[in-house]
Amino acid sequence: MVEVELKCTNLGCLKNYKESENSDSACLFHDGKPMFHDIKKGWTCCNQVVYDWDEFQKLKGCQVGRHSNEKKDVQFFKNPNNAVNNDDTLKAPEKEKVVVKDIAEYEKEQLQKKLEAQKSEEKKPLKDKDGKFYCSNGGCKDRVFVEEQNNETACNHHSGQAIFHDLKKYWSCCPKKETWDWDEFMKIPTCSVGSHKLKYK
Repeated sequence: MVEVELKCTNLGCLKNYKESENSDSACLFHDGKPMFHDIKKGWTCCNQVVYDWDEFQKLKGCQVGRHSNEKKDVQFFKNPNNAVNNDDTLKAPEKEKVVVKDIAEYEKEQLQKKLEAQKSEEKKPLKDKDGKFYCSNGGCKDRVFVEEQNNETACNHHSGQAIFHDLKKYWSCCPKKETWDWDEFMKIPTCSVGSHKLKYK
């Protein structure tokens, strides 16, 4: 019978393991509580503090023991002090802590927020000094265009990629038109017609 892999729920571990390979030294984990204050992130058990979420996830555990897959209720503390491993921290008022059923669930939410933040960052199209947009189509003869004049036949370009191998230069869409000279490469006739595409910063 194939042994099922289990997910370790020990804080700071969260690795998959097989019970047959589990031992008293198999797991490196934190026995304290994760703590967040402003942009600081750390653990109450080992006084490790970082400012980046990815770095927080990489903080090595300070305890060694067996893997466990028991469900845990985890309290995340916001600490107003620099010292993270003291009785005042552990007795933080109710309004200063957030109860999360599963740390893996919390990490998933943080990752989702990070991805959404990245998507929300608006890409800005490149423009020249006259306010014209740069075209991202390979080999576009115009290089810049006015948006109001863009249409399905406005851009003569190459549909493939520019290939440079040793001294040879050609387009992947027109492999038979090879040249060794840069000026001649720039003059290779285009093979496609379409609309200009915006180039972004």
